[in-house]
Amino acid sequence: MPEKILYFIMFFGPSFAVIISAGQMMQSKKGFIDYLFALSFFSMALWMFQICFLSTSILTGWSYAFQLTLFITPLVYLTPPIIVFRYRWVLSSQFALNKYHGIFLVPAALSFLLLLFLPLSGIDKLSDYSLALPVTGDKFKTLPVYIKTLYITAIIPNLYMVALMSPVLIKMLPVWRRDSNNRISKPARMGYISALSIAVSNLICFIGYINSIRLVQLSILIANAATIYVYLITQRHHDYHRLLRSETRKAHYEKSRITGLDVNVIFNRLTELMRDEKVFADEELSLRDLSGELGISPHQLSEILNERIKKNFNTFVNEYRIDEAKKMLIEEPKRSILSVGIAVGFNSNTTFCTVFSKIEGVSPSQYRKQNL
Repeated sequence: MPEKILYFIMFFGPSFAVIISAGQMMQSKKGFIDYLFALSFFSMALWMFQICFLSTSILTGWSYAFQLTLFITPLVYLTPPIIVFRYRWVLSSQFALNKYHGIFLVPAALSFLLLLFLPLSGIDKLSDYSLALPVTGDKFKTLPVYIKTLYITAIIPNLYMVALMSPVLIKMLPVWRRDSNNRISKPARMGYISALSIAVSNLICFIGYINSIRLVQLSILIANAATIYVYLITQRHHDYHRLLRSETRKAHYEKSRITGLDVNVIFNRLTELMRDEKVFADEELSLRDLSGELGISPHQLSEILNERIKKNFNTFVNEYRIDEAKKMLIEEPKRSILSVGIAVGFNSNTTFCTVFSKIEGVSPSQYRKQNL
């Protein structure tokens, strides 16, 4: 492949990733996962740009080529945790950033501190040290120890990414297994493929830094393909991450019941369906529908409800509906009683008022007056 064409293809990926990130941030309605998605694309772009600079001669002759290439390393160290946080959100409904996640800033901080020693190193003509990879090459062997350290620091994020993504891939494996039996949606399968491509491209890149720049260039082509792939997925399935989250959890549940029913797992998944996905809002929700979401029989779900919380299906669902209705009655004081009842899953105002009064002891309108 002609060098200019190769370079164009290589640099297209990170440039496109920046555009995707900007487009994501310009959307009117954004949640936590949308910001994380945009940030992950931007950080991936930085990582891909650095790979391009380290493996091509496009900056040859520019005095600050070495500095530009290695000074973005601290930011590149943030890419693995950002990508993994995105997938952890998919895998867990309880995921939220907390102070303990600050530990993932440590590698970036150490990398930054190492760069601060550059002015004190007394090393001149930094441009002479560009394109010194692979590590086993003759040029790398002649580098000063400090410059070698900077290069090693720049290639470690690839191994860091593989290390962080491996547990994610293992946890997502049930998604792939379910798809092989045609029991999962196409977006979920695509999610696993995109995660796998990230890990594989980083592993190939790391090996390339050690032995062959051609492998590094191959890794960026894989990363480019993955970037375009994920973009196409999100264009076709606008709620892609939320769909993947639902399907992944369902896959994990089905895996757990292979060796026998785990009531705790079932009940946790049931709680997620009711609390997070609000399936109770479907007025046609039945015991069969809900048990199907859990991958168990209606009889098993009925027994779990009776044994675990001493309630039948209707009481269980109606209590969630009434709890949601109570919030809406207070938070939306101008909304009609009928509209609230229909919104939470009742098919008539009479049924809504009857069930509400039975559970709360007062009618919806009385409850609103008492709490406004």
